[in-house]
Amino acid sequence: MYNHILVPLDGSPLAEQVLPHVRALAGAGLASKVTLMRAVPREYPDVIEGATKTTEFVDPMKKLLNDAHSYLSDLIGPLRDEGLQVATEVLIRYPADAILEFAESEGVDLIALATHGRGGLGRWIYGSVTQKIMQTTPVPMLVVRPQA
Repeated sequence: MYNHILVPLDGSPLAEQVLPHVRALAGAGLASKVTLMRAVPREYPDVIEGATKTTEFVDPMKKLLNDAHSYLSDLIGPLRDEGLQVATEVLIRYPADAILEFAESEGVDLIALATHGRGGLGRWIYGSVTQKIMQTTPVPMLVVRPQA
């Protein structure tokens, strides 16, 4: 049913609570490809575009990218051990933009993610990545509300 499932993760245990649902969907003999994604916001645009003024800005971005790759690498082992076809992707964009662009460009069939369940002031301050994606994408979504 789903050929390509995108699983955006933010590095939190709450976000990872979507993984059992993805295992069930992808592991049901469907041979689905699963892409685990981590978006790193573009906090230092000069560094990314190669126009650095000082090296002090290089290290934080490199650390964020290395941490993102390391985090995803730690997650793929158990999924591959279960026979799932898993890839990882680290993108330098704000999360909602990264998810939407990747889903469109890669022909994703399902976006599976956990919402942090923020409401009120928290949603107003931080925004809701899930809500932005739901309002924009034509791709079906599996949204899991994690347990604290």
